[in-house]
Amino acid sequence: SASLQSAARTEPGGHSLAVAAVLPAGGCGERMGVPTPKQFCPILERPLISYTLQALERVYWIKDIVVAVTGENMEVMKSIIQKYQHKRISLVEAGVTRHRSIFSGLKALAEDQLNSKLSKPEVVIIHDAVRPFVEEDVLLKVVTAAKEHGAAGAIRPLVSTVISPSADGCLDHSLERARHRASEMPQAFLFDVIYEAYQQCTDYDLEFGTECLQLALKYCRTKAKLVEGSPDLWKVTYKRDLYAAESIIK
Repeated sequence: SASLQSAARTEPGGHSLAVAAVLPAGGCGERMGVPTPKQFCPILERPLISYTLQALERVYWIKDIVVAVTGENMEVMKSIIQKYQHKRISLVEAGVTRHRSIFSGLKALAEDQLNSKLSKPEVVIIHDAVRPFVEEDVLLKVVTAAKEHGAAGAIRPLVSTVISPSADGCLDHSLERARHRASEMPQAFLFDVIYEAYQQCTDYDLEFGTECLQLALKYCRTKAKLVEGSPDLWKVTYKRDLYAAESIIK
Protein backbone atom coordinates (compact mmCIF):
# COMPACT_ATOMS: atom_id res chain seq x y z
CA SER A 1 0.00 0.00 0.00
CA ALA A 2 2.94 2.33 0.64
CA SER A 3 4.06 1.96 -2.99
CA LEU A 4 0.50 2.67 -4.20
CA GLN A 5 0.32 5.80 -2.06
CA SER A 6 3.66 6.91 -3.47
CA ALA A 7 2.44 6.30 -7.02
CA ALA A 8 -0.72 8.32 -6.33
CA ARG A 9 1.47 11.32 -5.51
CA THR A 10 3.37 11.02 -8.77
CA GLU A 11 2.12 11.80 -12.24
CA PRO A 12 3.07 9.54 -15.14
CA GLY A 13 6.58 10.56 -16.08
CA GLY A 14 7.85 10.43 -12.52
CA HIS A 15 7.40 14.07 -11.49
CA SER A 16 5.55 14.84 -8.28
CA LEU A 17 2.50 16.94 -9.16
CA ALA A 18 -0.61 17.57 -7.09
CA VAL A 19 -3.64 17.47 -9.40
CA ALA A 20 -7.33 18.03 -8.59
CA ALA A 21 -10.46 18.32 -10.73
CA VAL A 22 -13.50 20.61 -10.54
CA LEU A 23 -16.82 19.61 -12.11
CA PRO A 24 -19.56 22.24 -12.36
CA ALA A 25 -22.81 20.27 -12.12
CA GLY A 26 -25.39 22.88 -11.20
CA GLY A 27 -27.06 23.27 -14.59
CA CYS A 28 -30.75 22.65 -15.13
CA GLY A 29 -30.39 21.26 -18.66
CA GLU A 30 -32.86 23.57 -20.43
CA ARG A 31 -31.81 22.40 -23.90
CA MET A 32 -32.45 18.79 -22.96
CA GLY A 33 -36.18 19.44 -22.65
CA VAL A 34 -36.68 17.04 -19.73
CA PRO A 35 -37.53 17.86 -16.09
CA THR A 36 -34.44 16.10 -14.68
CA PRO A 37 -31.13 18.02 -14.97
CA LYS A 38 -29.14 16.21 -17.67
CA GLN A 39 -26.26 15.30 -15.33
CA PHE A 40 -28.73 13.18 -13.34
CA CYS A 41 -30.52 11.62 -16.31
CA PRO A 42 -30.30 7.83 -16.20
CA ILE A 43 -28.34 5.92 -18.83
CA LEU A 44 -28.79 2.19 -18.44
CA GLU A 45 -30.36 3.00 -15.03
CA ARG A 46 -27.26 4.86 -13.83
CA PRO A 47 -27.00 8.69 -13.61
CA LEU A 48 -24.89 10.30 -16.32
CA ILE A 49 -22.65 12.10 -13.82
CA SER A 50 -21.68 8.76 -12.27
CA TYR A 51 -20.02 7.70 -15.54
CA THR A 52 -18.06 10.96 -15.64
CA LEU A 53 -16.89 10.52 -12.05
CA GLN A 54 -15.89 6.95 -12.84
CA ALA A 55 -13.76 8.14 -15.77
CA LEU A 56 -11.90 10.61 -13.53
CA GLU A 57 -11.52 8.14 -10.66
CA ARG A 58 -9.73 5.70 -12.96
CA VAL A 59 -6.91 8.26 -13.22
CA TYR A 60 -4.95 7.50 -10.06
CA TRP A 61 -2.94 10.75 -10.11
CA ILE A 62 -6.04 12.96 -9.74
CA LYS A 63 -6.09 13.36 -5.97
CA ASP A 64 -9.37 15.23 -5.40
CA ILE A 65 -12.56 15.66 -7.41
CA VAL A 66 -14.75 18.60 -6.39
CA VAL A 67 -18.33 18.58 -7.69
CA ALA A 68 -20.47 21.74 -7.52
CA VAL A 69 -24.19 20.95 -7.27
CA THR A 70 -27.21 23.03 -6.29
CA GLY A 71 -28.49 22.85 -2.72
CA GLU A 72 -31.68 21.13 -3.86
CA ASN A 73 -29.64 18.35 -5.54
CA MET A 74 -27.06 17.92 -2.78
CA GLU A 75 -28.78 14.88 -1.24
CA VAL A 76 -29.28 13.32 -4.68
CA MET A 77 -25.56 13.68 -5.35
CA LYS A 78 -24.65 12.22 -1.97
CA SER A 79 -26.83 9.19 -2.64
CA ILE A 80 -25.17 8.68 -6.05
CA ILE A 81 -21.73 8.78 -4.43
CA GLN A 82 -22.81 6.26 -1.82
CA LYS A 83 -24.65 3.91 -4.18
CA TYR A 84 -21.86 3.71 -6.76
CA GLN A 85 -19.07 3.89 -4.16
CA HIS A 86 -17.32 6.88 -5.68
CA LYS A 87 -14.08 7.89 -3.99
CA ARG A 88 -12.09 11.13 -3.62
CA ILE A 89 -15.26 13.21 -4.17
CA SER A 90 -16.03 16.45 -2.31
CA LEU A 91 -19.23 18.44 -2.77
CA VAL A 92 -19.69 22.21 -2.78
CA GLU A 93 -22.78 24.28 -3.46
CA ALA A 94 -23.04 25.47 -7.04
CA GLY A 95 -23.58 29.06 -8.07
CA VAL A 96 -26.36 30.25 -10.35
CA THR A 97 -24.03 30.21 -13.40
CA ARG A 98 -21.30 27.92 -14.69
CA HIS A 99 -18.48 30.32 -13.79
CA ARG A 100 -19.84 30.84 -10.28
CA SER A 101 -19.99 27.07 -9.78
CA ILE A 102 -16.38 26.66 -10.91
CA PHE A 103 -15.34 29.51 -8.60
CA SER A 104 -17.02 27.69 -5.68
CA GLY A 105 -14.98 24.59 -6.45
CA LEU A 106 -11.75 26.55 -6.68
CA LYS A 107 -12.45 28.29 -3.38
CA ALA A 108 -12.90 24.91 -1.68
CA LEU A 109 -9.49 23.81 -2.96
CA ALA A 110 -7.82 27.10 -2.01
CA GLU A 111 -9.06 27.26 1.57
CA ASP A 112 -6.55 25.71 3.94
CA GLN A 113 -8.89 24.62 6.72
CA LEU A 114 -7.84 22.23 9.46
CA ASN A 115 -10.99 20.11 9.16
CA SER A 116 -10.88 20.02 5.35
CA LYS A 117 -9.67 16.92 3.55
CA LEU A 118 -8.83 19.07 0.52
CA SER A 119 -5.46 20.67 -0.14
CA LYS A 120 -4.49 23.20 -2.78
CA PRO A 121 -3.25 21.47 -5.95
CA GLU A 122 -0.55 22.67 -8.29
CA VAL A 123 -2.72 21.96 -11.34
CA VAL A 124 -6.51 21.86 -11.52
CA ILE A 125 -8.57 20.19 -14.24
CA ILE A 126 -11.94 21.69 -15.13
CA HIS A 127 -14.30 19.26 -16.79
CA ASP A 128 -18.00 19.03 -17.58
CA ALA A 129 -20.17 16.62 -15.60
CA VAL A 130 -21.91 15.67 -18.87
CA ARG A 131 -18.79 14.58 -20.80
CA PRO A 132 -18.48 11.00 -19.55
CA PHE A 133 -16.06 9.60 -22.14
CA VAL A 134 -12.87 11.49 -21.27
CA GLU A 135 -9.74 9.33 -21.44
CA GLU A 136 -6.61 9.48 -19.29
CA ASP A 137 -4.53 10.26 -22.39
CA VAL A 138 -6.17 13.64 -23.04
CA LEU A 139 -6.24 14.46 -19.31
CA LEU A 140 -2.50 13.87 -19.14
CA LYS A 141 -1.92 16.00 -22.25
CA VAL A 142 -3.79 19.04 -20.89
CA VAL A 143 -2.24 18.72 -17.43
CA THR A 144 1.27 18.46 -18.87
CA ALA A 145 0.64 21.43 -21.16
CA ALA A 146 -0.83 23.47 -18.28
CA LYS A 147 2.24 22.76 -16.16
CA GLU A 148 4.41 24.22 -18.91
CA HIS A 149 2.20 27.05 -20.26
CA GLY A 150 -0.06 27.89 -17.29
CA ALA A 151 -3.26 26.88 -19.08
CA ALA A 152 -4.35 24.31 -21.65
CA GLY A 153 -7.56 23.10 -23.24
CA ALA A 154 -8.83 20.43 -25.58
CA ILE A 155 -10.06 21.54 -28.99
CA ARG A 156 -11.81 19.91 -31.95
CA PRO A 157 -12.29 20.94 -35.59
CA LEU A 158 -15.53 22.79 -36.28
CA VAL A 159 -18.22 20.60 -37.79
CA SER A 160 -20.35 23.48 -39.09
CA THR A 161 -19.40 26.89 -40.40
CA VAL A 162 -20.03 29.67 -37.86
CA ILE A 163 -22.00 32.63 -39.20
CA SER A 164 -22.86 35.99 -37.68
CA PRO A 165 -26.39 37.32 -38.34
CA SER A 166 -27.23 41.00 -38.54
CA ALA A 167 -29.90 42.69 -36.41
CA ASP A 168 -32.53 42.10 -39.11
CA GLY A 169 -31.88 38.37 -39.19
CA CYS A 170 -29.84 38.31 -42.38
CA LEU A 171 -26.30 37.04 -42.88
CA ASP A 172 -23.68 39.56 -41.83
CA HIS A 173 -20.52 37.46 -42.27
CA SER A 174 -19.17 33.96 -41.82
CA LEU A 175 -15.95 32.66 -40.29
CA GLU A 176 -13.43 30.64 -42.23
CA ARG A 177 -13.95 27.23 -40.68
CA ALA A 178 -10.38 25.99 -41.26
CA ARG A 179 -8.97 28.86 -39.16
CA HIS A 180 -11.16 28.24 -36.09
CA ARG A 181 -11.68 25.45 -33.58
CA ALA A 182 -14.33 24.34 -31.11
CA SER A 183 -13.27 24.66 -27.49
CA GLU A 184 -13.98 21.45 -25.58
CA MET A 185 -13.28 20.00 -22.15
CA PRO A 186 -11.16 19.03 -20.27
CA GLN A 187 -9.13 22.15 -19.58
CA ALA A 188 -6.30 22.43 -17.05
CA PHE A 189 -4.56 25.31 -15.31
CA LEU A 190 -1.86 26.09 -12.85
CA PHE A 191 -4.09 26.56 -9.82
CA ASP A 192 -2.70 29.97 -8.91
CA VAL A 193 -3.35 31.25 -12.45
CA ILE A 194 -7.02 30.30 -12.74
CA TYR A 195 -7.81 31.15 -9.10
CA GLU A 196 -6.32 34.63 -9.52
CA ALA A 197 -8.31 35.06 -12.74
CA TYR A 198 -11.58 34.21 -10.99
CA GLN A 199 -10.77 36.53 -8.10
CA GLN A 200 -10.29 39.42 -10.53
CA CYS A 201 -13.09 38.79 -13.02
CA THR A 202 -16.18 40.97 -13.13
CA ASP A 203 -19.77 40.11 -12.27
CA TYR A 204 -20.48 40.26 -16.01
CA ASP A 205 -17.87 37.54 -16.59
CA LEU A 206 -19.36 35.40 -13.83
CA GLU A 207 -22.88 35.83 -15.13
CA PHE A 208 -22.44 35.51 -18.89
CA GLY A 209 -19.02 34.00 -19.56
CA THR A 210 -18.41 30.33 -20.35
CA GLU A 211 -14.78 30.13 -21.46
CA CYS A 212 -12.26 29.56 -18.64
CA LEU A 213 -9.27 29.83 -20.99
CA GLN A 214 -10.37 33.38 -21.86
CA LEU A 215 -10.38 34.37 -18.18
CA ALA A 216 -6.79 33.16 -17.79
CA LEU A 217 -5.79 35.19 -20.85
CA LYS A 218 -7.76 38.31 -19.91
CA TYR A 219 -6.74 38.59 -16.25
CA CYS A 220 -3.43 36.72 -16.01
CA ARG A 221 -2.11 37.16 -19.57
CA THR A 222 -1.70 33.41 -19.75
CA LYS A 223 -1.99 32.04 -23.28
CA ALA A 224 -3.46 28.56 -23.20
CA LYS A 225 -1.82 25.72 -25.09
CA LEU A 226 -4.44 24.10 -27.31
CA VAL A 227 -4.45 20.29 -27.37
CA GLU A 228 -6.17 18.29 -30.10
CA GLY A 229 -8.90 16.23 -28.46
CA SER A 230 -10.57 13.00 -29.54
CA PRO A 231 -14.11 12.73 -31.00
CA ASP A 232 -15.21 11.20 -27.68
CA LEU A 233 -15.10 14.56 -25.88
CA TRP A 234 -18.60 15.54 -27.01
CA LYS A 235 -21.06 16.89 -24.48
CA VAL A 236 -24.47 15.41 -23.70
CA THR A 237 -26.67 18.40 -24.54
CA TYR A 238 -29.88 17.23 -26.21
CA LYS A 239 -32.21 14.33 -25.53
CA ARG A 240 -30.89 12.41 -28.55
CA ASP A 241 -27.41 12.53 -26.99
CA LEU A 242 -28.64 10.28 -24.18
CA TYR A 243 -29.31 7.51 -26.71
CA ALA A 244 -25.88 8.00 -28.28
CA ALA A 245 -24.22 7.81 -24.86
CA GLU A 246 -26.16 4.65 -24.07
CA SER A 247 -24.93 3.02 -27.28
CA ILE A 248 -21.30 3.89 -26.47
CA ILE A 249 -21.59 2.55 -22.91
CA LYS A 250 -23.16 -0.67 -24.16
